[in-house]
Amino acid sequence: MRLAFPSNSTAYPSRAMIAGLALAGAGLFGMNAPTSTGPMVQHLDVKLASGEVDWTTFLSDTQANLSTLQAEGTTASTELSTALGNVSDAFSTQISTALTGFDTGINNALFGGWYGGDDGYVFGLFGGEPVLGGPTPGVTGSLLATLSTDFQNISTNPNGSEQLFSDFNAYSLELLDHTLKPLLAPLLDETSKGVTTLSIPVELSQIQTNLLEAFGNYNELKGLAETVLSPEISGFFALSADLDNINTAMTAGDSTLAMTDLNNLGSDVLNAVINGYDAGVNPVNGVENIFPGLINAGSFLDELYTTWTTQFIDAFGSLATESATAGASEAVTSAVPDVFAGLLSF
Repeated sequence: MRLAFPSNSTAYPSRAMIAGLALAGAGLFGMNAPTSTGPMVQHLDVKLASGEVDWTTFLSDTQANLSTLQAEGTTASTELSTALGNVSDAFSTQISTALTGFDTGINNALFGGWYGGDDGYVFGLFGGEPVLGGPTPGVTGSLLATLSTDFQNISTNPNGSEQLFSDFNAYSLELLDHTLKPLLAPLLDETSKGVTTLSIPVELSQIQTNLLEAFGNYNELKGLAETVLSPEISGFFALSADLDNINTAMTAGDSTLAMTDLNNLGSDVLNAVINGYDAGVNPVNGVENIFPGLINAGSFLDELYTTWTTQFIDAFGSLATESATAGASEAVTSAVPDVFAGLLSF
């Protein structure tokens, strides 16, 4: 089927308007769909009809494109679900780790203690066997016992009150460091040995920035407009070309060909809207003018399942591919009762 518009355009005002609209749409964009750099979703081969299409070909091409679209949709749904699950697992692990660290700190604050660097070993409130190790085996103590000794020495030791304050201050600092620090870890960045662990708010902010950079620009808006307008333009191209062919056949006196073209007019135009239209090679730049329809490659649904899904997944960064473990959340469940068990046994 060739694109040959009649020279006497005044005799066919409606077709001239359709052709003008189609050409204006063609000039608006060359349908260079954005290509994805992500390794996840890939375009599959689809059928794009070229030339006059009857109903049998239309149904066959539509079925092929729908099958491809379904496969792309299944793949996109699976990978997007996996990415979202990994992001959720990563955040859940950070929260679970924080609760586990807080629980361990409370246990040590009550029944164990910590190595306090220059302060030596700082005993817990009630002492007992240290949870995270301790001083020389067999040597135990408690904050209550230490403070009691300090009170007794105030009357005989000129520096007794300072020692009382020093012991309580050492305990307070260790308590904050081993309970508040892990508890706030999901909300605050933490740098240890040159490695920075980003907090959940920072990670969410980065994801938001990535999404805005991926979708919040003119090229993306233009691409969206192209995919939305393309089916209508494809239909206009097919309708204009078919009317020209019918007119040419009737002018030449070939009524058989004219009736055949007329019978295929509905299927050809509908096929262009659904499965796209090949307008041939642009004589100006040599680029093939392919206008996507509703369901073939480059269409709105195709871009949704391929390019845009990949961009969305890429916005999650490394969180989308990191599989978090559930060990931390299990540790919280088993560790929390230890605090109450220790209190009751005391």
